[in-house]
Amino acid sequence: MEDQGKRIVLFVVIAGAIFLGWQFLFPPEKPAKKAPVTATDAPAVQSPTWGAGSGAPTPAPGTGSAPAAGSGAPAAPPAVQPAEALAPEETLQLATPRMQLTFSNIGGTIKRVHRLDDPMKGGRVNDDLFISNQPGVGFAATSFVNSTYPLSPLAAWKGEAVSPTKVRYTYERDGLSLAKEYEVLADDWMVKVTLDIKVAAAASQRLAVSMFAMAPQVEGQRKWPKIPWTKCDIGGSIYGVNPHSANGPQTRSGRVRFFGAATPYFMFALAPRPDGSSTYDCNVYPLPAVKDAAQVDLVYAETKIPAGETIRKELYGYFGPGYLDKFEHADEVAGFKMGLGDTVDFGWFSFISKPLLWLLRHIFALVGNWGIAIILLTVMVKLATLYWTNKSMKSMKAMAALKPEMEALQKKFGDDRQKMQQAQMELFKRHGVNPLAGCLPMLLQMPIWMGLYRMLSHAGELHQAVFIPGWLDDLTLQDPYYILPVSLMGLMFLQSKLQPTTGDNAQQKMLTYGLPLMFGVMGLWFPAGLTVYITTNTVLGLLHTLYMKRSSPPPVKPAAPAAKDETEELPAAKALAKGDKAAKVEAADEGDAAEGDADEGDADEGDADEGPAKGAQDKAPRAGQGRRGKRRNKRR
Repeated sequence: MEDQGKRIVLFVVIAGAIFLGWQFLFPPEKPAKKAPVTATDAPAVQSPTWGAGSGAPTPAPGTGSAPAAGSGAPAAPPAVQPAEALAPEETLQLATPRMQLTFSNIGGTIKRVHRLDDPMKGGRVNDDLFISNQPGVGFAATSFVNSTYPLSPLAAWKGEAVSPTKVRYTYERDGLSLAKEYEVLADDWMVKVTLDIKVAAAASQRLAVSMFAMAPQVEGQRKWPKIPWTKCDIGGSIYGVNPHSANGPQTRSGRVRFFGAATPYFMFALAPRPDGSSTYDCNVYPLPAVKDAAQVDLVYAETKIPAGETIRKELYGYFGPGYLDKFEHADEVAGFKMGLGDTVDFGWFSFISKPLLWLLRHIFALVGNWGIAIILLTVMVKLATLYWTNKSMKSMKAMAALKPEMEALQKKFGDDRQKMQQAQMELFKRHGVNPLAGCLPMLLQMPIWMGLYRMLSHAGELHQAVFIPGWLDDLTLQDPYYILPVSLMGLMFLQSKLQPTTGDNAQQKMLTYGLPLMFGVMGLWFPAGLTVYITTNTVLGLLHTLYMKRSSPPPVKPAAPAAKDETEELPAAKALAKGDKAAKVEAADEGDAAEGDADEGDADEGDADEGPAKGAQDKAPRAGQGRRGKRRNKRR
């Protein structure tokens, strides 16, 4: 009984940990506590790339642009960016079967990323992954900080289409010559960015390349439930900042592998090609005039550029869905470790989650529906763990058969737990029942369940994946009509009622009412994909329980003969024993009576004899009768 209680407590703790872990990893979006930032009330500190004279919002008077000493934040540059009139915007486009990129001459940036096709969503899609209506705000924005030649992020570049897969932007002013080339790579949402810097006179330049974390706001397009966070991978460690709570600048320094923005289901990142010795600053700032948005700058180390010479910087970008296989393939395309896969966190169970994700993708390729793929994957996992599940249920059934005897032992020994446990172990031994056989199989399955849970919670493939049109249009969102959570609660309640009763009343009430209610409530916040898995697993468990209930009970070893203890015999058994004893005595008496009659006959015949022989014969029968009488009395 004690082992059963521990198993119940363990299950409840793990279920609660799943719920708390989900809330921690994906906290619900909180409402803003203040109005959106505008140009008149911009943050006191903003990126140095938006210097005075650039035409961008500047700090409020009297606040200053430099952070307090010792704050660890990057200092604003002493140089002032050159003032330039905002030129009319001109755009260029590049397209692949997967996406369409729109470029702006203002800053020479990528202002829009439009998804055209996604094989993990069944083919053709039509949505914006990134879009900016702010001049100078776009992917791969370029500027300089603390440099001889400054550059405004609002500078007008000259653009031209070089080929169907390349565009080139150039900029020249006051001895500074720049060329920025974009090349789309195959169909994997990847872009190569090449930047050439040339100066007329020897100069000290510190290049800054900017990315932006901001959710697309498009009329008619569903609003993203999660805003992008800034991301920076320094030496394999991921640092993320929530733009909603970014009130001031933050900086990290080291060997940056990539920087950019990400949601649980999308990635927008640039990775500088490593040169073997460079370290970078990764700085994050709130973005003025845009709600819940931030700018992340990759600032190169200071570079001395001789007059007339050109230096080149290369970066590789990924702007698309957060698919683990695409992240791994990006390293092959770039030729170095970009580190994008570090953002897909399956935790301790990644060695299980990754094969399950691989299997889920292949099932989807066969059936073409992610909901059906999850159901089939659940069936396969259930079959893979059927052996352990069967052993666990057999053990529970055997324990339930011994419940009356265990209750009798509890009444007999009362509070003497040591003697009661010894008696229970003797009982289990006589019937060949292992109390741990029900707990260990469940523990063996826990890594598989947790790996599947983590995979379904982080799989970008499920974002915007339709299961049942009009009801479950996105498996990463909650069930809008709460049909699955309510069904799950009812199914779990029915399953608990059908399972063998092995615990005491409190434990049984927890199994029957507590767990179904808890999972039903948690299901209100679970993504639909995860709820589909739990519901399917519950249905399979219910069918298995019905099968085990109808099947023959497991064979029980015959109990070993116990030592006779007359004090523990039941009254009916005692009465039966007394009846048998009385019958035996009565039969013996009848035999003695018959024997006595025969002796009397012999004595009558002996009366005719005379002499001493007659006296001896008379004494002999009397002696025999005396012995028989003693035996008769003794029996009575």
